Amino acid sequence: MDRGKEGLRNKKKEWKVFLTTQLTAFDKMVYLCWEIKIPIKNGRKKKKAMDKFQKKCCIFLLFYAMFCAVISFLFHTVWMLNYIPSESMENTLREGDFVIASRLETGEEDIKRYDILIFVPPDNPEEIYIKRVIGLPGETIEVFDGEVYADDVKLDSSFIKEPQDGDGDGSFIVPSGHYFFLGDNRNHSYDSRYWMEEYVPLDNIVAKATHIIFPFQHRRKI
Repeated sequence: MDRGKEGLRNKKKEWKVFLTTQLTAFDKMVYLCWEIKIPIKNGRKKKKAMDKFQKKCCIFLLFYAMFCAVISFLFHTVWMLNYIPSESMENTLREGDFVIASRLETGEEDIKRYDILIFVPPDNPEEIYIKRVIGLPGETIEVFDGEVYADDVKLDSSFIKEPQDGDGDGSFIVPSGHYFFLGDNRNHSYDSRYWMEEYVPLDNIVAKATHIIFPFQHRRKI
């Protein structure tokens, strides 16, 4: 056997072992495309067909990689996908729902009362919460007798799951640049009424929930 050919084959085997063990899943797919270029003994037509297939495969992988990169970029800068882990926002959001949120609507001028926001709670900065905005900066929020008032004006409660009990009643003065949050399932929600730091600063707000996308039977705009 020709030593040059034997050495080439051994070298190729070494590279194949290296590529198989070191490269990512995507790199392996690209490598497989390259592997198809090995000469074929069954004639020019088969080789041309294989080259054509290889080109299509590589083009597909290129567009797939670009698509993944764009989606990843968008979900880090424009959108946010959030899983609902508890019953605290029922019946608006149910445990197990997946919600799409906008990262671009978190400025002071974008946030309105009753918006459902995703934020980092001051008491627990390792977590992400999703609740409804009830109190705006500078307002006095009063919770008593199953109702909520902002500067003595009774607020809408049509979205809450059930009549609110008296647990967590009190008066709360929302500082400038901060927000007061409640869950829609108020009898089973750990929210601003109970936190040590009751108010969420604007800088802690991550995104505004816009749509439920899964399960499919729950799909709708929020």
